[in-house]
Amino acid sequence: MPLISIATLIITIAFAFVCVYIAGLILQVASLLKTVGQTFDQVEHQLDQTIVETEQLIGTIEQSATDVEEKLQATSAVFESLKSVGEASEVMSGTVKEKVKAFANGENLRSATPFIRIIQWSEYSSVLLASWQRGKKVAFETKSSE
Repeated sequence: MPLISIATLIITIAFAFVCVYIAGLILQVASLLKTVGQTFDQVEHQLDQTIVETEQLIGTIEQSATDVEEKLQATSAVFESLKSVGEASEVMSGTVKEKVKAFANGENLRSATPFIRIIQWSEYSSVLLASWQRGKKVAFETKSSE
């Protein structure tokens, strides 16, 4: 019987060691779960802050997009005006080109030839008159100085 008592005592002591080991293990697991819970709380808090910041960022992006859209609409009128100016200048340059071509061919000069001759003779006469008056003035000054 003493052998059974000793075996029972050893089994009881072994069971006590196993229980203490399992209790220590359970305490470590509990500590680990507590740390994981705290980490999840921190992640949840940071996620809430990130969501708030993301909502603010989305609002800012929306304002920027609206501002860009308004500016694009404002500049589209300017580009439409520039397009109209370009088309008008194209029409004007075409007209000027036609007039220059007609002038180069001399179509308009034939009827203007008498007027051109009158202008040339008038210019010649005015230069001749100015020269005669200068000569008269020089002759008068020469007589006065003698």
